[in-house]
Amino acid sequence: MIAALVLAAAATAIYSPAGKWTLDYQQDLCQLTRPFVAESAKITLGFRQSPADFQTEIVVLFADTPDEQLRRGLVTMKVAGSDRSTLTFGVSLRIPNGRQRMLRFVTTREQIAALAAATAVTIEEFDQPPITFTLDRPGKAIDALGACEIDQIKSWGVDPTQMAVPAKPIGDVVKWFTFPLEAAMNRHGGDTTVRWMIDTQGKVNNCIVVRSSGNPTLDAAACKQIAKRGHYEPAIGKDGKPMPWVETRQLIWLLG
Repeated sequence: MIAALVLAAAATAIYSPAGKWTLDYQQDLCQLTRPFVAESAKITLGFRQSPADFQTEIVVLFADTPDEQLRRGLVTMKVAGSDRSTLTFGVSLRIPNGRQRMLRFVTTREQIAALAAATAVTIEEFDQPPITFTLDRPGKAIDALGACEIDQIKSWGVDPTQMAVPAKPIGDVVKWFTFPLEAAMNRHGGDTTVRWMIDTQGKVNNCIVVRSSGNPTLDAAACKQIAKRGHYEPAIGKDGKPMPWVETRQLIWLLG
């Protein structure tokens, strides 16, 4: 009986498409979403791409889930037909003043590319039953997400179609950013998305806050730290010469 209960708890919920893919061009953000359903349960699967960010944020929006608990832990994402899984840290929380819960985590560009030919993707939040989304020819939707990104990067004065070799950071990018002491002491947190230019010498300049965390200390620290510590091997254009490039990154300021 115990074994049967364990198996039932771990059973995968399979969701089918309940509408079309929707691509939303937002300021400095491309968002691709689609509703899914399993019996009466509804879920929205979303991909949020900040142009020139090396990762993609995945958002899973659960309807009618009144659970107030904030959950943090590992999330696994497995694309059907791919031999690799994404294992990353995720946050799940109830949206204030609503009856929806949102799971957020990031995955690699390689996993997003693999989705184009996939028939399904499975997401498993730590200590929660896995969820499988069946996919119906997602290639065009993934291509549209990429086209949105290219359009936005071009609007910043850089043409990604002319780049042959991407800019390469010198050193560990993770170590470029440290939690500001003042914010840590006051237990402030949030997400800051910043964008900066990389010149033909590999130097960082013109850092701006694209989306604020709501905390000035965290936002200021993001650009101050990248300006102080960031350095790259410059991007190389198809003409063989160094070319300017731009990079975007979402920083999640989270205390344990």
